[in-house]
Amino acid sequence: MLALLTVVPVVTIASTHAAGVHRALHASRCEIDRSHELMAHQAFSRARELEEMSAKLSHELKNPLGAIKTLVQLSARDAADPKSSERLRVAETEIARMDCILREYLTFARPFEKMRSEPIDLGALADEVVQLLGPNAASSGVALRRQGGARIEADPRRLKEALINLVANAVEATPRGGSVEVAIAPREGAVEVAVRDSGRGMPKEVLEKVGTPFFTTREQGTGLGVVLARAAFVQHGGALQYTSAEGCGTTATGILPISRRENGAPAPRG
Repeated sequence: MLALLTVVPVVTIASTHAAGVHRALHASRCEIDRSHELMAHQAFSRARELEEMSAKLSHELKNPLGAIKTLVQLSARDAADPKSSERLRVAETEIARMDCILREYLTFARPFEKMRSEPIDLGALADEVVQLLGPNAASSGVALRRQGGARIEADPRRLKEALINLVANAVEATPRGGSVEVAIAPREGAVEVAVRDSGRGMPKEVLEKVGTPFFTTREQGTGLGVVLARAAFVQHGGALQYTSAEGCGTTATGILPISRRENGAPAPRG
């Protein structure tokens, strides 16, 4: 009886303490969830502001830039001496690069544009990209091919832009005599799209930074191509990952769900 009278209060106190700890943990979780929701709302609002700013930036800069390019081209044709003509050609090249940076930035600033999903043939879509970039690959001595295929529900424009960025990067990183392959393979409830090159590869410290806005190892690059490609895969409910090693080439692997709900979320697996 004495032992029982001793144990009961101890158990009661322990139970009360455990219940208090549980309530405190639940309150903490609720507070964390509210903080995450607030951060997500703020990030979305900031993205909308960036989208509006990009539209104004496009209107203010694209027309003057086009006019400058036209004037430089006309001046280059009428240049009296080779030195002036060469300088004007350099100016034209830089204007084209500025236009490219502007277009990439504007695309990067519109990540929340509404998705337009429809049934598509990934193999046919990849073939369009191969045909588009084939001449450039051939002139660089790089074999470009596609293998495999699958049908999914997705936004064809977004995925085509993503594949163009990934394949163009792979071709540029591959030396003459090398190859780039776009491999499409179904997985459980998803499709894997891998862009493999036989290029020089990347060291670990560079691989860790791939996908960081404005990080690039190319003199004429902006670093936004990978960011745009990754955003396209993520918006489809998938992901984009890179694997690479020096001297062993690089593989960019995108994962896409096979189907999507009407609200744009990935469809649940069976």
